[in-house]
Amino acid sequence: MSNSKSPFRIIIIGGGASGSLVATHLLRQARRPLQIILIERQSEVGRGVAYGTRCLQHFLNVPAGRMSVFPDEPDHFLRWLHLNHGRPGVPEKIEPSAFVPRFLYGHYIRDTLADARAKAAPHVGLAEIRADAIDLEETPDELIVHSSDGRLFHGDRVVLAVGNLPGSYPIPKPLPVYRDPRYVHTPWNAAALDGIGPDDEVLLVGQGLTAADFIVQLAERGHRGTIHALSRHGIRPHAHRADVGTWSIPANPPIPPTTRAWVRFIREEIARASSQGVDWRAVVDAVRPHAQKVWQSLSWDERARFMRHVRPFWEAHRHRLAPVTAKLIEQLASEGRVVFYAGRLQVLEADSQGVQALLRHRGSLRHQALRVAKVINCTGPRTDYSKYQHPLFIHLLARGLIDHDPLALGISALPNGEVLRYRGESTARIFTLGAPMKGVLWESTAIPEIRQQAPELAKLLLSSTAAAQPPATMSTNS
Repeated sequence: MSNSKSPFRIIIIGGGASGSLVATHLLRQARRPLQIILIERQSEVGRGVAYGTRCLQHFLNVPAGRMSVFPDEPDHFLRWLHLNHGRPGVPEKIEPSAFVPRFLYGHYIRDTLADARAKAAPHVGLAEIRADAIDLEETPDELIVHSSDGRLFHGDRVVLAVGNLPGSYPIPKPLPVYRDPRYVHTPWNAAALDGIGPDDEVLLVGQGLTAADFIVQLAERGHRGTIHALSRHGIRPHAHRADVGTWSIPANPPIPPTTRAWVRFIREEIARASSQGVDWRAVVDAVRPHAQKVWQSLSWDERARFMRHVRPFWEAHRHRLAPVTAKLIEQLASEGRVVFYAGRLQVLEADSQGVQALLRHRGSLRHQALRVAKVINCTGPRTDYSKYQHPLFIHLLARGLIDHDPLALGISALPNGEVLRYRGESTARIFTLGAPMKGVLWESTAIPEIRQQAPELAKLLLSSTAAAQPPATMSTNS
């Protein structure tokens, strides 16, 4: 624990949206001496994978009026947009219904963190560290984070704000093509589209939001070749619509005991809404605030049933596309420049001419061969941290400091973010939020959930600082 010569220390591993928002709320709430150490391996804090894109055609999939990072200040993001009017990507007419580039939202998160840092109480400091955390060591008195360059960071509490993991391999076995530059496993890197000629054919494995981004980005670059997009179910995200009406769910609705009953409840609500001229989108939005409570009420068997039978349909309705994105994709599909398939990859081989792919169509024995210049994995994030071969997770698991939930949807934790050790014992000093909480809360990966979790976690962390004695002085600069 902290002694009389040092402030209480909180280390946050991960400087994307979730880590930055925890740091923001710690800076806003802290009154006792506190040192926050924010470790991020990328060059810029605040962006992470979600908001690291530089493409101005990659839009948020939620209207700007619902994207404030502060639940009690719903117009905070809109005010920021007005203050930044004239910046590339900021719409001429700023309205709550506008869909703005994700690149801007990364600026917004970073500016919000900087503002909280400037207004923090005396003796409350933030150090932004560029490093790759590879190990977490626990001693009776403190936690020690090791970085890949040999530095050690000492803290009293650690927050694992590690975000989403890269997707699974499209064919789950070792293949030589996975080491070929014409296969892109982690799509969000600057070289993902390198080597694709204007008329080359491309295969996207996945049809969700990531695939939509690449379709848009290829179109922006003047690509004319065919884009093939494959997913197991062939279910694509729906688009947002204006003027869908409003719908409300009772504050304490009856919680159906099974997945089947819950689906029936939603369908009945949609039917009722439709009879009153209200679109299904309004019903899904009304259900969302209750999703965590419903998920926690289900047994693990029922949660597994949801994953097998309902998940792809729920996510296609829940995670919707910005209208301009959906319109462009539909236009390209009508022109034959984007072709969607439902099925599984059977073969993926690279040769001197490109990549040969063989897919089997869903529900049949029919196979189809494709020859493409590049394959980009857009399957969405995996959730099993025990199988992700990054040194940090390897060491956390080996030390018994983390475990996965029964469905391997994330890190085993209490609903407040307190991480559970192997076999369920509380760590009491390690916490998490966002994507690693998917198995605990289900709805836990988007800003509307993270902005609720971050201030509550900050409050919980600061309740521990009573044991720390305030020092006489402390630098607030990294």
